Amino acid sequence: LPHAPDQQVWRAVDEGRAADIPLQHYLWRSERLGNQRQIWISVTGDASAGDRPLVLLLDGQFWAQNMPVAGPLQQLTEAGELPPAVYVMIDIIDREHRTRELTCNPDFWLAIQHELLPQVQRWAPFRADSTLVAGQSFGGLSAAYATLTWPETFAGAISLSGSFWWPARGDPNGWLPQQLQQGLLQAPPRRFYLEAGRRERLILAANQQLERDLAAAGHQVSYHPVEGGHDALCWRGGLLAGLKAMWQ
Repeated sequence: LPHAPDQQVWRAVDEGRAADIPLQHYLWRSERLGNQRQIWISVTGDASAGDRPLVLLLDGQFWAQNMPVAGPLQQLTEAGELPPAVYVMIDIIDREHRTRELTCNPDFWLAIQHELLPQVQRWAPFRADSTLVAGQSFGGLSAAYATLTWPETFAGAISLSGSFWWPARGDPNGWLPQQLQQGLLQAPPRRFYLEAGRRERLILAANQQLERDLAAAGHQVSYHPVEGGHDALCWRGGLLAGLKAMWQ
């Protein structure tokens, strides 16, 4: 279609001929959360161990299985469009856990920082000074929340259709924007890539609100409304575009 985003890197996936790229696969048992979940790791490029930046992908089962992103990430790395990196895909367990853990839940992020990241450092060494968090819908909300709340750990967030209306569906000025407006999240400047579909009206309005609030707080914001809705095909393009933008 004219003016459609370039998703050429996904063609092999769409045509069912993508190379099988093995992922490291682990089970993370969290004492803080009292649960366990699957973790998948993809390591790209030829950088020395410990020199690669880290990216946390929320809804990890989506990126590991439903929309396997390892191949496109490897292609873009080999083409020089992305740096070698460590990508950690974090499973949601189920919808109930997703709703509870990805809606600005401090325990979830404390468990990731104090329990998961030290394990990842052993499994796939990474450089800890430029960690990004990426997610869609509630995952986008959670990525922004983590970056604003623990800026010493997270350097930036990629939010795709972020649910910044939460917790009151229908009001675009949700809890997280209000925290910024009230000066309650005093993070040093961080980078944010926000993408929302023009056909998801509430989420689009909520992202516009958050963009204004982030900019007013001194953060670097790249905001991208796209022709689409709450759609996995938009998210897969947005993730790769967001990574490129964050690492320019």
